[in-house]
Amino acid sequence: MLLPGLITAAILLSSPVAAEDSAALGSARALGDAFAEIVDRVGPATVYIQADKARPLSLGLQQLIQDYALPRPRPDAAAGWSSTTGSGVIVREDGLVLTNHHVVSGATGLAVTLWDKRSYPAVVIGSDPRTDLAVLQIEGEGPFPVADIGDSDAIRIGHWVIAIGHPFDFQFTVTAGIVSARGRRNIIPEEIQDYIQTDASINPGNSGGPLFNLDGEVVGINTAIYTPEGGAVQNAGISFAIPSNMAWRISSELMQRGRVARASIGVTTQDVPPTPDSPRPGAQITQVLAESPAEAAGLRRGDIILEVDGERISTTADLRGLILARGPDTTLPMRIVRGGEHLDVVLTTAGRREEAPAPPDDAVTWAGAVLAMPTEARLAHYGVALPEDSAALLVLSVAPDSPAASAGLTPGDLLLQIQSHEVQDLEQFLAVAESHSSVMVWFYRAGTRTLAAIGGL
Repeated sequence: MLLPGLITAAILLSSPVAAEDSAALGSARALGDAFAEIVDRVGPATVYIQADKARPLSLGLQQLIQDYALPRPRPDAAAGWSSTTGSGVIVREDGLVLTNHHVVSGATGLAVTLWDKRSYPAVVIGSDPRTDLAVLQIEGEGPFPVADIGDSDAIRIGHWVIAIGHPFDFQFTVTAGIVSARGRRNIIPEEIQDYIQTDASINPGNSGGPLFNLDGEVVGINTAIYTPEGGAVQNAGISFAIPSNMAWRISSELMQRGRVARASIGVTTQDVPPTPDSPRPGAQITQVLAESPAEAAGLRRGDIILEVDGERISTTADLRGLILARGPDTTLPMRIVRGGEHLDVVLTTAGRREEAPAPPDDAVTWAGAVLAMPTEARLAHYGVALPEDSAALLVLSVAPDSPAASAGLTPGDLLLQIQSHEVQDLEQFLAVAESHSSVMVWFYRAGTRTLAAIGGL
């Protein structure tokens, strides 16, 4: 028996319009088949990550345990252990996995489950909180299926992308969308960002998973979602991925050096808002450090930076975010304004020295960070300025894999407060720190006050 809907469909198929609809349907089916073929090919290179983490004791309870020499509770399934999950992608046949730092941070044990349900323990090879990237090693005998790393610079707004991950613990979920924007920065405070924005459905559990192009190449590592204020933590159609070129550079540095070099051009700047006479905003140079890339390129105090590497610069945050995202030893063309004249210059970014200099005699080491009082010479060296009416300690260097590094501290940060105490000097800071096994520290960086929890003291 023919139903009315089927009769209508048969009539339409006999008309010229129906032929066009049929062609469109064929294109849609071809796209669906392409998606399915990509998933068949790359799915086995994706992994499900389970991280066992000890729930931290409250600061108050830790203080009581220390003050009265009480026995420290043993973490167990009932009182102290939790398990979080995330995603990752295998990028080398011996079982090297890319994922997010926040997926594995603080984990006491890691398990990686493959597409075919095989499960292996894994260890962290390197992790960087400011780029939110981590490299894991599967402890199992390969070869393992591998995903190819694509060129994220080649993707365009509007291109199709496919995400594979484990949202809300629904393992190996595939979603698709388009690239909505590129170069999104300053979304998460103090992280080094150059995000690809996509409307592919990403939710908690997708973190660390791959974003593929239609060639089946990894073009991003899914890392964050936007949730409207007051809304539930779930997809709102705005998701962010770390570009594959940046992810591969960071992971290579983590494997080779165990840490990530930060790029610099050696300037401090301030925002220049648009005016009727000068409608283009920019970042005006207020200081050029000696022997810096900026000095070598001929930049001067008072120059206004309008563009870097073809991207418009509206604020100091724009400039800083772009340079950090590009990394050291990167050649950058710039357009500046000097005295009303537009000039084009080229410079190469520098990285911090591989070995930290010997700490000065008046410095101390705490939680893996070398701290000293912020003299004018030291502030000038790091290109930072004290906030008004504030005392602080200057971070001169941070040891890799130290509590300070895990908390995200970097050289040039200014420590303003420890626990509830405003910082006065080194002696007062250490007196407060030594009475705690973990502390809360407020630090100042690039005009922003940020709270960090530092444990394992």
